[in-house]
Amino acid sequence: MFCFAKHQKAEGSQISSTGSTPPQFMINPFIFRAYDIRGIYPKDLNKEGVFQIVLAFAKVFPRAKKIVVACDSRLSSTLLKKEVIDALRGGQREVLDIGLAPDPLFSFVLLHHGFDAGIMVTASHNPKQYNGLILSAKGMGISKKDLEKIKKIALGEPLKKGKSNGKLASFSPEKEYISYVFKKIRLKKTLKLVFDCGNGAMGYLPEKIFKRLGCKTKTIFGKPDGNFPNHLPDPYLDENLKHLKKEVLAQKADAGFAFDGDGDRVVLVDNKGRRVSADYCLLLLAKHALERKKGPVVTCVRSSEVFLKEIEKLGVKTYFSVAHHNALIEKIRKVGAVFGGEITTHYFFPRDFYTVDDALFSALKLAEIVSGYDDFSKYIDSLPPIYATPEIFVDSKDEEKFLIVNRLKKYLKKEKIDFIGIDGARILFKNGWALVRASNTSPFIKLRFEGKTKKDLLQVKIKTSQILKKAGISLRW
Repeated sequence: MFCFAKHQKAEGSQISSTGSTPPQFMINPFIFRAYDIRGIYPKDLNKEGVFQIVLAFAKVFPRAKKIVVACDSRLSSTLLKKEVIDALRGGQREVLDIGLAPDPLFSFVLLHHGFDAGIMVTASHNPKQYNGLILSAKGMGISKKDLEKIKKIALGEPLKKGKSNGKLASFSPEKEYISYVFKKIRLKKTLKLVFDCGNGAMGYLPEKIFKRLGCKTKTIFGKPDGNFPNHLPDPYLDENLKHLKKEVLAQKADAGFAFDGDGDRVVLVDNKGRRVSADYCLLLLAKHALERKKGPVVTCVRSSEVFLKEIEKLGVKTYFSVAHHNALIEKIRKVGAVFGGEITTHYFFPRDFYTVDDALFSALKLAEIVSGYDDFSKYIDSLPPIYATPEIFVDSKDEEKFLIVNRLKKYLKKEKIDFIGIDGARILFKNGWALVRASNTSPFIKLRFEGKTKKDLLQVKIKTSQILKKAGISLRW
């Protein structure tokens, strides 16, 4: 299927001391997050730094011979993708370049065609000045341990490119992906839908597959543009949904979907132009999956108590995971879960699809649910009320955020205050809970609070503030 161009005669297939040393590279150590790499370009990460990191990746995974490469719509992404390809080919790796493509296409090619590894140039939902790398190997994102190895090598002496050029091919997987996914979705009725793709890599892909399913569609901000002229490609933040909400009402649509910059997050808006909370989406999708097959569910420690109680009523067990799609995938595979997801709108369907957070497939599964109701908003209104805050972002330096959370956990243990310490500290109260955790992808400490009632929610906030003060921690929210 893939036509690789002939490479030069091999003279040194491994990364070695042969060849020229790249110019001085810039790599801020703190761009190495828990599972991926993100920083401001070119201050934290320049093109030579990307070249160095990819050479380090190749050293850590010497058996990864065939590698798929893609990028998002950021202004620096095409340039950085070229550095990725040059570094890989210098180590005589076969590279399949799928160009500007969202995460759904990247993950599909990686897993469907059995590539050894994949590298996507993207900073996901971060502001336009950011960029980074998502590294995949062995059919999934790399582990913290492997990323630490890459970091250590990349921050060391400059690596040198080998003389030989590995094979290179290009491929557009869009038609193949659409045909594959189309067979897995069954809508109960024709829907009218609006998509906000935020000028990110998703482009007009959602429209194409939903039209094939017979839906009437409209896409806003579908043209990829790394300046993100209309809003940040982060639908998790409410301010970035105003255009979609307005258009859903104007079109009298059944629902709307907003995607992030690389296409691994999706937010649902109902027919009244209201955001459907991620807690409710988790509940809808988990129940939908459990209708077909009972089994464990995996979620993050930020999930609502309402979600946990509703799943418990169905007689299945819920497992907590560290918040990040790589961590959720590991947990899903370990416990044999039938569904997984987190409130940052990453969702997984291991019984129906590859175990990746494909936002388009998630939108398709949500559309299956929407298609079962004449008035979807009435069903949302019938769900148990949730008295919880959204995630609250508190600025914190990367070198300090984990120290602050560890200090809190030590205090909670000392004072024998009940908490779950899987990812930060989920402090348990009789009338609710509070979560304090360090972000895995950005310089923030994140907070979330939930109470059984509105009054309980206020009390949880007050109690948490008192605990933080006694622990000697100052966080303003």
